[in-house]
This record gives sequence, structure tokens and C-alpha cells, in this order.
Amino acid sequence: MTRIFDSLKRLSLVLTLLSPLALFAQKGGPVVFTVDQDTVWGAEFERVFSKNNKNPDVRPSQQELEEYLNLYVRFKLKVKEAYRLEMDTNQAYQKELAGYRKQLAQPYLTDKAVTEKLMQEAYDRMQYEVDASNLMIYLSPVASPQDTLEAWNRINNWYHILSTGIQEFDKLTRDSSTDDHGKKEAGRLGYFSTFNMIYPFENTAYTTPVGGISKPFRTQFGYHILKVHDKRPARGDLRVAHILIRINNETEYDTTRPRIDAIYNKLKSGAKWDQLVLDFSEDFSTRERGGELNWIKSIGGSIPADFREAAYALKDGEFSKPVKTELGWHIIKRIEERPLPEFKDIKETIRLKISRDSRSELNRTAVLARIKKENGYQFNAVNWDIYRQYADSSLVKGALWTPDIALTTPKELFRIGDSIYTFNTFTEYVKVNPPMQPTSDYKQHVERLMERFVDNQNLMYEESILESKYDDFRYLMQEYRDGILLFELTNKMVWSKATEDTTGLRQFFEAHRDHYQWKDRAVVREYTCNNAKTAKKLSKGIAKGKSDEALKEKLNKKNALALKIKERTIERGSDSLVDALKWEGLQLMDDPTNNVVYLRFDNIIPAGPKSLKEAMGPVTSEYQNHLEDEWIDTLKQRYSVNIKDGALEQLFTGNH
Repeated sequence: MTRIFDSLKRLSLVLTLLSPLALFAQKGGPVVFTVDQDTVWGAEFERVFSKNNKNPDVRPSQQELEEYLNLYVRFKLKVKEAYRLEMDTNQAYQKELAGYRKQLAQPYLTDKAVTEKLMQEAYDRMQYEVDASNLMIYLSPVASPQDTLEAWNRINNWYHILSTGIQEFDKLTRDSSTDDHGKKEAGRLGYFSTFNMIYPFENTAYTTPVGGISKPFRTQFGYHILKVHDKRPARGDLRVAHILIRINNETEYDTTRPRIDAIYNKLKSGAKWDQLVLDFSEDFSTRERGGELNWIKSIGGSIPADFREAAYALKDGEFSKPVKTELGWHIIKRIEERPLPEFKDIKETIRLKISRDSRSELNRTAVLARIKKENGYQFNAVNWDIYRQYADSSLVKGALWTPDIALTTPKELFRIGDSIYTFNTFTEYVKVNPPMQPTSDYKQHVERLMERFVDNQNLMYEESILESKYDDFRYLMQEYRDGILLFELTNKMVWSKATEDTTGLRQFFEAHRDHYQWKDRAVVREYTCNNAKTAKKLSKGIAKGKSDEALKEKLNKKNALALKIKERTIERGSDSLVDALKWEGLQLMDDPTNNVVYLRFDNIIPAGPKSLKEAMGPVTSEYQNHLEDEWIDTLKQRYSVNIKDGALEQLFTGNH
């Protein structure tokens, strides 16, 4: 009995090792090579080669194919070894792979047509900004049918009052809106654009005509009526600079006003902006760059509204009169406008925002409709009626709920493909998903849970079968699976070993010492002068034997950037401009900038061997290559590699 059990264990291990490689082999075309029993077919080789081919329209040369064949054989040997070592069973590896799989699955769980439509709609709306007011009744997402009906009747009554002119929107909003902002500001929201509001709200604002009032609509916050005041073209982003005179309290506005007025008058008289910023601005973080701020947006952000509106009222190059904000007094200079980018340039940004936005529910709905049909989803309405009969008000207690024994049976509720979901599986789901708020309406709660459970299970089932439905996903997952294993194993056998095995590294260096040699080197003092006048003074100072410190003190007295001095050690052949000079004394060097550069050759170090410390970078790299070559030789002894003659000539011919 023990012998049979051990045999089964060994067979299971063999299947575990071979199945990942064999299952995902892409058959087709000639056999290119084998590693033991694992076969690499022409179709697989062409696919992986094409992913790295920079010139796909031209058939690869024989040399290119042979070079890649060598790389791919090495790759397969390493992967084979990783599975032999059972690295794929490591929990950290499985967790990392699961995370990648979740990300890679997302494009397959979206509806491309819906996504493209939403992206275009979002971009079209980004061309405009809408100014609207909001009248609302707060309503919980899990409100009872009675509370929902009451709120619905109330909002419709308000709509009747507004549409018949019985009362003005502002007054009704101040008197009746359950939104504090509505009571204080008559619901006035100001201008907003795409993605500034939740999707149902944005949708209504952009589809209601200017001056019009929307019909009542619901969001996750309750019921709303919108009044649209204006729709203007998007104003783009602005790059601006400012001069700031700060205030610490309200009383300082009057005392600081004469200072900002004096600066403004200097500007009008032709004074230079940058100089006034340096002399007077109290925004110390921007003084050195002419008062320039980061790009500001037409909507949102931390820029005070008065500052923003004053900036957008200017033309490029203009400066404003003094502007008052909570920070103090500003004079704003508008530098340039950046319009909305073209659709192709922000397409992926829009796609990402949609995935995080409530409009993604439209995508989810479309995907669910598709996969339910594709995967044979069937709901058992008769058994669902039975389930609801046994569910009682204690169901809303969540984990504290003690369900009737009838609800813990394997009776079928629905099926997806070959998977069956039962009373018991749904009951366990109910236990861990109590209502977000206490409720006595357990019937409504269980209905919502069933809808959510069905949707979640359909998505989970679809995600679980992506490898069998989509070749591209299967290949991609195998690449990630092998790639992570390869990284971990190579790090262990090569990269980390090269840095940790100091004895082996030194022995390798000593055996190849003649590879690491210095050419002649010059120790030079480099003098960079901002102009010819400074260079002339420098050469005179050097001729008089003045020290570097004395030269810098004298020449940088009026301009701190007039002279820069640094010491360099330059190897022969590393700098063509230096190679062209005579390596002695003070030499004038050609320089591509407007500076004048002198090199003073202080010492010449003859050619000679490098120390290990000096050659550490290239030595470590070559030692890693050495370790990898040794490792590959070992793997070739462990696994039989058979490269098929003539297979490469049959690739990329379109004959298979």
C-alpha cells in the first residue's frame, strides 16, 4: 500500500512539473528544439521572437534567428530547472503571480465597445465646463421602499413647483434642500467638468440645456434636480508667475497695500519682472525662478478662486493689478496657456479614470450580459422562491444569523458552465455580508445580496477560465509565470552570488587582471569662465601664481557664476576634446557652450593595472556572465537539448 502511495506521489509530481510547460506549448510549424520531453514549436518561437523584433516587416536573418535561438534555449533550461526545484509552489511566488494575473485580467473583463464610447464621451465633455445648482433630498443607498417612495414623491412635487413657476429655484433650494451647501449657497456649485462629479450627476448636467431644469434623478446620495446656468469652452491650463506680499491677519491688508501698489507702478513704468520678484516677492519658494508657479487648472486645485479668475482674465505676457487672496496681495503674470491635449495623447489617462469612476458600472453591466450568455448562466427561479420562503427577519444579523436547516442544503440556485451554486453557498455569503445600516426590510436585503452574488460569481468564473478562452491571455500568463521564476532563480544563482561571493569575485579578477588596465590619465584643474573677459583675467591671475581661492574670490565678487573650478582625472580616449590638447601646462579647450574653458595639467599618471575596487563594475558584470555560463553548462548536462536541423529556415515563411 505504501509503495502504491509513493508511486502516485511521484506521478503527481511529474505531472505538476511537466504540465505547465506542456499545457501551454503553442503547437504549429516545425519542431525547433526540445528540452528533455518539452517541445518548442515554430509557432511559439515565432511569437516570442516577434515580441522583441524591432523590424517586423522584414524577415529575420539566419544570424538573428540563431542568436535568439541560443537565448531561448538558455531561457527554457532555466525555467525547467525552476520547476524541478518546485519554486512555483512557493507562497510568495504564488501571491505575486496572483497579483499580476488580477491586473492582466482586467482588459478581458471590460467591454471594448462600451469603453471606447465612454472614453469619447468623456473627451467630448472635457471640451466644456458647466455651471449648475443642485437641489437634493438625501437618501441612503439601502433605504427602504417606503422611504424611497416618500423621497421620490417629495422630489417630484418640487419639480412640479419649479416647472410651473410657483417658486424660484434659488429660494426653494435655500428653504428645502437637505444639502447644507444648498441652504447656504442656493445649491450653486460653480463650474465643473468631466470626472469632477459622479457620473449620473455629470450626465444630467451635460445633457440639460443652459437655463433649463433637469427632471429628478437619483445618485448614491439621493434624489436631485439640477439647474444649469452656463456652459463655456474649457479654458485649458495656465502657466503663471506672481509677486506676493504676505499678510498674517485681516488688519494687514490695508497696511501692505501701499507696497503692492508701488511694485505695480514700477512694473507699469517698465521695471523688469524677474528683478522685482527677487527684490520684493515674499513667496520664497518661487523667487529664484521668476515667481513661476506650477501649472494651474481652470477648475479645482488649491489655487484661490480670485487668483485663478484674475489669471484667466489676462492674455499671455500681461500682468494683473493687485489681487487680494487669503495669502495676501498678488500681482500675477500670465506666461502661457496649455489647451486640452488631443484625444490620442490622453486616451489612456481617460481610460484609467473611467475604470475608477462610477460610469465603469455601464461597462460591468455590458460584460455581465455577454459572459452570462457565453458561459451558459442559468438561474433556478423555482428554488429561489423556496429559499426566500425560509428566510426570515433574523437574516439581517449577518454572522449572528442562525439559518433554517433548509437553507444549508446543496439545492441548486444557479449554475455557470459546469459550476453549481447552492443554497448553502449563498447562505454563507449572506452571513458575511450584513446590511450596511440596520434595516427591518430583510426581503429587500436578500434580493440585493442575490443580485450581487450572481454578478460576482459570474465575473469570478469568467476570470478563472480566461486561459482556456483567450490564447493571448494564456501566453501572457505563461510569460509572467516563467518570468518571475526566472528572475528569482537567476538572482539566486547569478546576480546575488556575484556580489556575495567575494572570494570567487577576487579569484576571477586575478585570473583576468590583464583585462582591467588603465590608459594614461591626466589629473587636471578645469576652469570654466562665463565669458572672454573673465577668461582673460583668469589667465593673468594664474600667470601671477594666484591660488584658486583668490581667483574665485576676485572674479566671482560681482557674479557668483563668473568662474567655476573643479578637479578631474581624465583617461586617454575618454574625452576627444581633452585628447586633442597637449597634456602639459595651461591649455585652452574647445567648448560647445558659450563658456571659455581652460585645463591645467597638474599630473600625468602612466598606464597601468586597475585595482579590484577601481574595476568593480565591469568585473562584477563579467563575473555574473561567467557564473551564468557555468550554470547553463550544468543545466545542459542535466537536461537533454536537441536542436532540429533546418527548423529555423522554415520560420517566418507563412507556410504554417
